[in-house]
Amino acid sequence: MAVYIIRRFLQGFIVLVLATFVIYTILTLTPGGPRDQVAEMIALSNSSKPVNQGYLDQILKNYKLDSPYPINYLRWLFDPTDTTELDEFDNVIQKGVDFNVGSLNIKGSGVLTGNFGRSLVIARGLKVMDMMGDRMGNTLALTLSALILSLLVAFPIGIISAIRQYSRLDYTVTTFSFIGLSMPSFWLGLMLIIFMAVIPKVVNLNGLTWMPYLPPGGAWDLDRQGDLINRIYHLILPVTVLSFLSIAGYSRYIRSSMLEVLRQDYVRTAWAKGLSQRVVILKHALRNALIPVITIVTLGLPFLISGAIATETVFGYAGMGKLLVDAVFQVDLTLVMAFLLISTTLIIFFNIVADVLYAVADPRIRYS
Repeated sequence: MAVYIIRRFLQGFIVLVLATFVIYTILTLTPGGPRDQVAEMIALSNSSKPVNQGYLDQILKNYKLDSPYPINYLRWLFDPTDTTELDEFDNVIQKGVDFNVGSLNIKGSGVLTGNFGRSLVIARGLKVMDMMGDRMGNTLALTLSALILSLLVAFPIGIISAIRQYSRLDYTVTTFSFIGLSMPSFWLGLMLIIFMAVIPKVVNLNGLTWMPYLPPGGAWDLDRQGDLINRIYHLILPVTVLSFLSIAGYSRYIRSSMLEVLRQDYVRTAWAKGLSQRVVILKHALRNALIPVITIVTLGLPFLISGAIATETVFGYAGMGKLLVDAVFQVDLTLVMAFLLISTTLIIFFNIVADVLYAVADPRIRYS
């Protein structure tokens, strides 16, 4: 198993490097992107027109466009000459990595060291990773809460629906699933804001103070940023949107997987031996039905974070998804690159996690 995991991580690293090549090439060559901006500013400087030299230098530094292709891509990945930077007090500080492997000294910075450069538009001059780090916690709180709630609800629904196939409950769950799978997240978010935030607040202000209302957006109230209860209060509506859509999909997969397992001979044998329904379902059937569910859940985690883009935008939630939307509309490609690479890394990582969990769920699976 250990050798297999190491091999998979090495394969994942190769895939990640190839992904960085595609992302860098496409985004730097985007019309109106870094190369076009540099060419335009150089043309202006040659015509003796004023140019924002600081902005030009930052573009060249972010994307290493002062080198020919593909040397600039390799320097963007890891630049051994880029080892220092200025802090907020204009003091020279070290950045990147600096360590020894035997007699070899490895020093430098770049994307492979977690240095994506600085924002050029949204918050000019701020480090991209600092900006994303401030939002990462909010996005993880949103997506993990939605995932946990989705699984807690979807597993019982899917199992009971499979046991009572073609019952009224099964038809109800199937109808609910189709509605959830076909419903746009932004539309559901807007409906919840209207019926759970706006209308109840109007009613409350008109004297019916017994009717509670939920906050329509944001991650916290401005005067209660450190209040955990206030943050949870703001999570209710966006978590409801994400979990509703996930429950619909997960319950269908659990149902279909359980139906297939319940028809197997070893399950019939367990019933014939007189084992209780709880033992047959949870010990014999559910564990073997987990393989396709593991695939859907683990491989869907990165896309759950991506799926939060629309939800965070609708609710004005200060997460990575909303930051990406702002970066796309304001053409801050440094942030877009960072988000795409983080998403790619998560997809690769959770593919490996899925492979490991297969062996945990099913003892018959062994990797050599």
